[in-house]
Amino acid sequence: MCEFISWVEKDEKVFFLTDKEVFSSYGKEKLKGCKDNDFIGHGAIRKYYDLKGGADRENPRFWDGKLPKEIKKCMKDFDKNFGRLWKNYMQNDDLTYIIIYAPDEWREKASKQLLKQKPDNDNLRYIIESAPDEWRKKAWKQLLKQNPENDDLILIIEYAPDEWRKKAWKQLLKQNPENGDLTYIIEYAPDEWRKKARTELNKRISTKMY
Repeated sequence: MCEFISWVEKDEKVFFLTDKEVFSSYGKEKLKGCKDNDFIGHGAIRKYYDLKGGADRENPRFWDGKLPKEIKKCMKDFDKNFGRLWKNYMQNDDLTYIIIYAPDEWREKASKQLLKQKPDNDNLRYIIESAPDEWRKKAWKQLLKQNPENDDLILIIEYAPDEWRKKAWKQLLKQNPENGDLTYIIEYAPDEWRKKARTELNKRISTKMY
């Protein structure tokens, strides 16, 4: 597993990695072959400490404080102990999860990092569907910059709150959706949006007939 934050428990000891270990000369040598979010997972911890056995632990909701005391202590100065790991190895999906579920302090931190990493449209869509409004606004703004696909907008219409369905519908019409896009909305979206899609589809059919 490569969750932030991960640790290994063995012989009543807690093993985990901070910037100090990962970015040291020793760490760079020991962790050769690791890439991306490997550095925040159990594999890197075991590799660094030459660990066999023990129990892999992780808490992706690390902000809830349910961590070993050794890690809690390091979390008090997060940027010093985990800042480089966060900036270099947190993946878009992990940051998206934090934006949706964490307290605002962590949402802000994760949102800034996510935007630096050029999030996928899927990441932005999940935020629009599930995060609080402040973060939905940031995600929507970025999604428009990235030229959303019709499918992105259709799924927002299907799953997001009404304010965001309205925005997605307006944008979808600008992009001239295919009849198949409208048919999907008719089949799966809430009633208000089904009616809009049916009206738009009927308008096209009538225009073709005449």
